[in-house]
Amino acid sequence: MSGTRPFGLSALMVLLATAGLATGTSVRLLNLPDMVRLADRVFLGLCLSAEEQPGESISSSVVEYVFEVRQGIKGVQTGERVIFRQVRSEQTGVKGIPGMPSYRSGEEVLLFLHADSRLGLTSPVGLSQGVFHWEEAGDGEMGLLNSLHNRNLPYRMGVESAQGLGISRMELHSLQEVGPIPIEIFTSLVRRIDLRLASKGRSPQ
Repeated sequence: MSGTRPFGLSALMVLLATAGLATGTSVRLLNLPDMVRLADRVFLGLCLSAEEQPGESISSSVVEYVFEVRQGIKGVQTGERVIFRQVRSEQTGVKGIPGMPSYRSGEEVLLFLHADSRLGLTSPVGLSQGVFHWEEAGDGEMGLLNSLHNRNLPYRMGVESAQGLGISRMELHSLQEVGPIPIEIFTSLVRRIDLRLASKGRSPQ
């Protein structure tokens, strides 16, 4: 791995711990295969609306989001509309979940979303780890980057385990370099990992 990263794993773990849930639990570091496995839906989408609603059976308000799927990657199809509800992010004087991401109307993001709970609520996988925004890379091209600068994606992933999930040595090295990832590469990785995980799940134990 490159030695020029602005901060290392210990600082990243501290940053994640500060994004703990209101119940006191902390968010664990998730690599890309973890995120694919835990996600019910993965898509690049345009936020069409964000409407705050009273909480039902919970003390915090929830926000209902409507997204237009620009590129369906897992669990949804390109062109469909996805409606989901999240507990709102905690703000001064407003109850919510610390570290819960929010989205603005007109914003385009790539999301890894958990399946809906029994209350009809969801959240991004790993909170901010599962939300990717467009950022300009060093070569001027646009790529996808989460709030941890994608440092979580290769976490505890060696060459052998990566290759077992369809990730080449060169692709793993690219993940370890850290920075915005072109969407073509990112979506290809997610789809391959999802297929390998599904195949392993169907294999006899």
